[in-house]
Amino acid sequence: MWVCCGWLGLRVACAQTSPADMAGEVQPAILDVRINGLSQPAPRPLLRRGAQLLASAPDFAAWRLVRPATAALQRDGTDYYDLRALPGAQLQLDEGAQSVDLSVPAEAFTLGTVHAHAGDRPPLSASAFGAFLNYDLALQHDREGTRASGYFDAAASGDWGLVGTSLVAGQSAFGGRGTTRLDSYFRRDDPAQLTRLTVGDTITQAAAWSTPFRFGGVQFGTRFGLQPGFISYPMPTLRGGAAVPSAVEVYVNDTLRYQRRVDAGPFALSDVPVLTGAGEMRFAVTDALGVQRTVTTPYYVSSNLLRAGLSDYSLEAGWTRLRYGERSFDYGPPFVAGTWRHGVNDSVTVEARGEASSRSQTAGAGVTWVWGTLGELSLHGAASRSKDGDSGRLWRAAYTRTSDEWNFSVSRQVASRGFTQIAWHDSPVHTDAQTQLFAGRSLGRYGTLGASHTRLRYNTGEHIDVTTASWSIGLGGNAWLGTSVAHTRQDGKRSITSVNVSLSFTLGERQHATLSVQHQKPGGHSAVAEWVQQPPNDTGWGYRLRAADGENARSEAAVDWRGRYGMLTAEAARAQGQTAVRLRASGAVGFAGGVAFATRQSDDAFALVTVPGAAGVKVYRENQPWTTTDSEGRAVVSGLRAYEPNHISIDNGDLPIEAQVRSDVLRVVPRYKGVAQASFDIARDTVANVTVLLPDGSPLPPGIDVMRPARGTSLLSGFHGLVSVDDPQPNERFEARWKRGHCRFTLGEPDRAAGALPSMGPYRCEPVSSSPR
Repeated sequence: MWVCCGWLGLRVACAQTSPADMAGEVQPAILDVRINGLSQPAPRPLLRRGAQLLASAPDFAAWRLVRPATAALQRDGTDYYDLRALPGAQLQLDEGAQSVDLSVPAEAFTLGTVHAHAGDRPPLSASAFGAFLNYDLALQHDREGTRASGYFDAAASGDWGLVGTSLVAGQSAFGGRGTTRLDSYFRRDDPAQLTRLTVGDTITQAAAWSTPFRFGGVQFGTRFGLQPGFISYPMPTLRGGAAVPSAVEVYVNDTLRYQRRVDAGPFALSDVPVLTGAGEMRFAVTDALGVQRTVTTPYYVSSNLLRAGLSDYSLEAGWTRLRYGERSFDYGPPFVAGTWRHGVNDSVTVEARGEASSRSQTAGAGVTWVWGTLGELSLHGAASRSKDGDSGRLWRAAYTRTSDEWNFSVSRQVASRGFTQIAWHDSPVHTDAQTQLFAGRSLGRYGTLGASHTRLRYNTGEHIDVTTASWSIGLGGNAWLGTSVAHTRQDGKRSITSVNVSLSFTLGERQHATLSVQHQKPGGHSAVAEWVQQPPNDTGWGYRLRAADGENARSEAAVDWRGRYGMLTAEAARAQGQTAVRLRASGAVGFAGGVAFATRQSDDAFALVTVPGAAGVKVYRENQPWTTTDSEGRAVVSGLRAYEPNHISIDNGDLPIEAQVRSDVLRVVPRYKGVAQASFDIARDTVANVTVLLPDGSPLPPGIDVMRPARGTSLLSGFHGLVSVDDPQPNERFEARWKRGHCRFTLGEPDRAAGALPSMGPYRCEPVSSSPR
């Protein structure tokens, strides 16, 4: 029986209702599906049961629709769900066109998460063994005589890690002589796990209330910097929805920061790049018809928080370092310490630290949280006990709010008389109370105002108060005017008030000048003029001129030469009727992958570039010319950024004519102070000059087609019987045909050692009898 149906759960255009339908019999239906007017890929096998239209779980997933809580049918192990059960769904079935139109709101789709800051993290490049020595040498002459000194930093690295040591040597201006070791260590980084192991000399990781100190021993903990671009603190997430695919634009403080297309349904945009502090985000959603919706939301971002679920820790054990820079191996008693921070959620981060030695034990904890857009608050407390029975307490409270217009921070930390920590054990003077207050205001084109007050109380009972106020403004785009007032008050001494005015100019890409005037009471006035030209980034000269009068009258002049292999500086100064001169030389020498090199000082990473067999090829770092390959096609490039992608390229025009390179740009990711291998894939086609003679000993005439039957190609003979044969193979046969003859010759073994253009032959081209026609 045929009936005309208007709306029976489905809107059906003249559908047939059978007894099977009424009884709930399941029937297959292959239909074209359109969702919110957009056609889905390929017709789908759906099921009809009475008024229900059922789709499988895989189809719901492919269409990103939220599945109802209960399946309407299970068939052949697959769950089917009724499309009518979707919230706000409207179905229109066209029997004639075998299609169904489904209209649903954005809430019917699954949430789509888009990471605005997401990017690929390339793996570490393979490392070659390398060793290098940074040096900074100085030779100074003044009325005290002539002194020489130097700073040296040596390291060796590979895929296994890094070992290094540093030292100072010579005679200092304070009468010190000899050599003093600074730091020696082994370091192993794991960027994938964001951890670092250090065995040797290093510095403890401090909590907000504790003081870091140097020690020799073992340290293991997280290092977020091993993945440049990794964001450890919470970033604002924007949430919205679209019924159809749309374009989304995100504005931060009215500046466009991100744009992309999003699929239909609710979406969440996370990791949108914003500045820390308070701000306002606005996103606009525009559909295919040009209809735009705009949503604005405030935010507050603090880099002192950790993302929800993220932890930061450091475990340390060893011996405290004493008289660093004066003695090479002066260590104190052993200790153990640990610091742990954890993001409870995107608004709260907790922290704990403990340290213990034979002289004292100290433990503390704290919490930092962001309260909406009001700012960041933190509270910390700690307690200690020393071996002589003394105990003490420490507390710290801080509040900070930063925005485009206003910056404000206040903190107060107080330790009781009996409180101690390891960093204070061998320090005769330390701060046991401090109060800091700062406020700043941006005036737009009228500059920036700032004011601060700091009050310090030392364990000796002495107090120091410093109050400052400042105003700075840009003038004309290439000049800056700054003014400041500072008042310092110290127990037992007269108060000091100073006023400073400075004017700075940018005079070119590498030149700037500064004029400043200062008046101090009690005291006098002084004026300083300085003119600086920085040396270029590649090679060239720079200089510095400085003159000061008043109480600190002094004249200085310096000239710098920056070269490929280091930097040279000559300085002269005159003050109080005395003259001093100094010469400095800095750079680095090293060995990597069998290549000895000299370069500028580098505290980061290197690359060992290999262009097989290509000498004199220009090598570029980030499109800047850097060096050329040696006779074996190798070169060392310094100044690379560790754990970040660096681009090394070569000049194709410098390669031999027969050489082909797959890519003239390589991306390398070196370890810290490591040597990344950058090997260019060079292919060479051997071309042989083959001499061919006719049976009578005369050369094969020029312009004759020489066939290569094995390859189905042909060559052309040149003068003096020469034929250029690419990639010659032993026993390869060739045939030469021309109007007056037809001959054949066979190659012998090519001399590969003869170079890219070896000479072969002569070969006699034996005549071939023509077949009768």
